[in-house]
Amino acid sequence: MLIGKDFDKIEFSFFGLNLLEPNAFIGDSIILITAIFLASKLRRFDMSNPFFKNWRYFFLLFGCGMFLGGVGHLIFNYFGFYGKYIPWLMGIWAVYFIEKAMISLLKNNYKVLLNKVILFKLFLFLSLEIFVFCFIDMSEDHSIGLRVPAINSTIGFIFSLGFLGYKFSKEIDKNFIYFLYSVLLMIPSGIFITYKINIHPWFDKNDFGHLILVLTMIFFYRAIKSYSDIILKEN
Repeated sequence: MLIGKDFDKIEFSFFGLNLLEPNAFIGDSIILITAIFLASKLRRFDMSNPFFKNWRYFFLLFGCGMFLGGVGHLIFNYFGFYGKYIPWLMGIWAVYFIEKAMISLLKNNYKVLLNKVILFKLFLFLSLEIFVFCFIDMSEDHSIGLRVPAINSTIGFIFSLGFLGYKFSKEIDKNFIYFLYSVLLMIPSGIFITYKINIHPWFDKNDFGHLILVLTMIFFYRAIKSYSDIILKEN
């Protein structure tokens, strides 16, 4: 185990290509498979309902973005940070769909205002990330490129999954509490990444984060399905 620094990146050759971090690619591929599986199950729900529709958009965009991020790790020797730009932008956009899904359940005058706020937030953080790409040198510290998506996710998750998840668990369905649980589940991942806690070269801080993300998606689905069951019973 290493704390405070990272293991050397795993290198390997495949078809004459010098590739990196197969563990990251495997983890991101598992996330893609999980996300597509859950998105396919959501197709059974009422897609005219913006809650289910936006959650499905999230799973598809998030899964594809993570997979492309895994490819970016593999081919880093050839594309450098350029291979991570699109996945980082897709991550920012994916959070928007979570926010939009949760806000769709509000039944007060703040609904319109909040939709405008999250749209402004989306373009603000996309613009900030593009600014980083264009004007910040990430050669010494590539984590700079991750900070904008991380801050965006933190704000979005605390409000939409934490605050609204808890609110709706009291007003709509008790299983919405799993949205709040998902936020709490992400805390250990943040600790591992912040303090660079790496268990093994094949299971480093990022791999731990991938495992947490798979579990959080399962939590998401549990709450979503429970709400769908309630709607079916009411109809």
